[in-house]
Amino acid sequence: MKYIREKNGKREIVEKRKHSNAYVLQAVVKWIFCISILALTLLLCGLLDKKLNDGKLMAKITNPKQEKQVEPDTQREEPIELETETEEQDGLSVCIDPGHGGMDPGCDFNGRVESEDNWKLSLEIKKELESAGIKVIMTRQDNDTKVFLKDRVEIANASDADYFVSVHRNKGDGYGVETWKTGSGGGVTDTLTENVHKAIVDTGVQRDRGIKTGTETGEGSDYYVIGNTKMPACLIEFGFINSEEDNRLFDEKMSAYAKAIVKAVQDTYAQFGESEDLPQEDLEGEADTAQGAGKQGIRLSYPAVDNISALSGETLDWGQGTNVDELNRPTGSLSYQEKFKDYTADFIIPTTDKKIYLTLDEGYEYGCTPSILSTLKEKGVKAVFFVTQPYINSSPELVKQIIDDGHILGNHSLTHPAAGLPSQSVEEQQKEVMDVHNFVKENYNYDMFLFRFPAGKFSEQSLAVLNNCGYRSVFWSFAYLDYDVENQPDETESLNKMLERLHPGAIYLLHAESWTNTNVLGQFIDKVREAGYEFADYSETVQ
Repeated sequence: MKYIREKNGKREIVEKRKHSNAYVLQAVVKWIFCISILALTLLLCGLLDKKLNDGKLMAKITNPKQEKQVEPDTQREEPIELETETEEQDGLSVCIDPGHGGMDPGCDFNGRVESEDNWKLSLEIKKELESAGIKVIMTRQDNDTKVFLKDRVEIANASDADYFVSVHRNKGDGYGVETWKTGSGGGVTDTLTENVHKAIVDTGVQRDRGIKTGTETGEGSDYYVIGNTKMPACLIEFGFINSEEDNRLFDEKMSAYAKAIVKAVQDTYAQFGESEDLPQEDLEGEADTAQGAGKQGIRLSYPAVDNISALSGETLDWGQGTNVDELNRPTGSLSYQEKFKDYTADFIIPTTDKKIYLTLDEGYEYGCTPSILSTLKEKGVKAVFFVTQPYINSSPELVKQIIDDGHILGNHSLTHPAAGLPSQSVEEQQKEVMDVHNFVKENYNYDMFLFRFPAGKFSEQSLAVLNNCGYRSVFWSFAYLDYDVENQPDETESLNKMLERLHPGAIYLLHAESWTNTNVLGQFIDKVREAGYEFADYSETVQ
């Protein structure tokens, strides 16, 4: 293509040349880059505008000449409070407890996890409660953090909420929705539970499993969170996670379930009002149930392990080994904790918090226990005492003192078989556990819930037996040769060894017949605390 160009007063005919492909490509890239920078700038400004939450930044950028005119008589030093339909109802508050969470997923099936379902539904309940003007307290703030049972109860009780609702899901052979209440609850608890259950059932469930008292293993005591909160409380099992129909209903009716709970709460509040205005007969039992595991124990209920007879009965000998990770935690304990995570067993408490758990095994009494109990009381430490049936028979007053002092009484079997529980049939293993359990329940009104395997010998099958008995199996991440009463280790060496192996989440096993342990216990407690650790209550770890 030719055209005429004038240059220095002269005209000349020139030919217009086409740009090369490289030139065009370079120009396109430059334009794309410039446009991208502009878009990114606008996006960042938008995010900043949203972060500041004033709605003005983008308006100033897009229209810098426009300024908001404020009339002199509309300027106020105090903010204007607008009345809304969702203004909080005076005094009405509800504590919502999403079961499990974090490293405790609860039950699961085909990739579906209970803690995730509990969290989703709890958020929906929270939204509906707040929309109705009801104050909400959550026992956990996300689904990534485990909050121990003891801490859930403390959060609830510190909040002075009017009601407590715990959200869970089931797993097993059944199907449908059930609601649990405390066995010693008063009139408000009964009404709250009845209102909640009826509202949910009316919304639509696969099966109405009814209102239940106690736990799956009996009515002698309650689930920890509803048995220890001081306000009227109930616990709802929203269907079975291994039931397709229950899962369909759970997903489809999540919003309806949340609205049903709000209606039940409002109906209960309309009938009774605030708790401080209630007559004593309506509240009877509410405050009395708020007792720790040290007085009554805990009834645990885990999803049943099916077909126990098909599981491996191979005897395994537990020992934590000497290899440790960067936090000084035995790698053997961490490995077994992961390997047997599907069973209710602790080889270590998987945490990085500087907490340790003190446990003592009682086979026979050698006169050490009174001194140990005295030291623990003086230092303000709670421990777990694992006792055998012979020990209970020979030392009933000490057993009573262990319970009365607020310690946990653990089950160490009926006969302490030297070959371990795996050497016995499933029925014999159950007898080793439940005969001791029933004796203690009958004579001390105490529910044992922790078990230590005799000689540390166990099998996959034995873990399942304990799970189905409503027990948590407790092993250890520290132990040493302290049990031979005729050959006691040196006290200084023993204390140093105990301190050198200190680690987060440690489960210490000490034998209570050891005078070495008895004599160094006070020093050990002091040194552990000086190292920045605390002695935690084992009941806070169970679910």
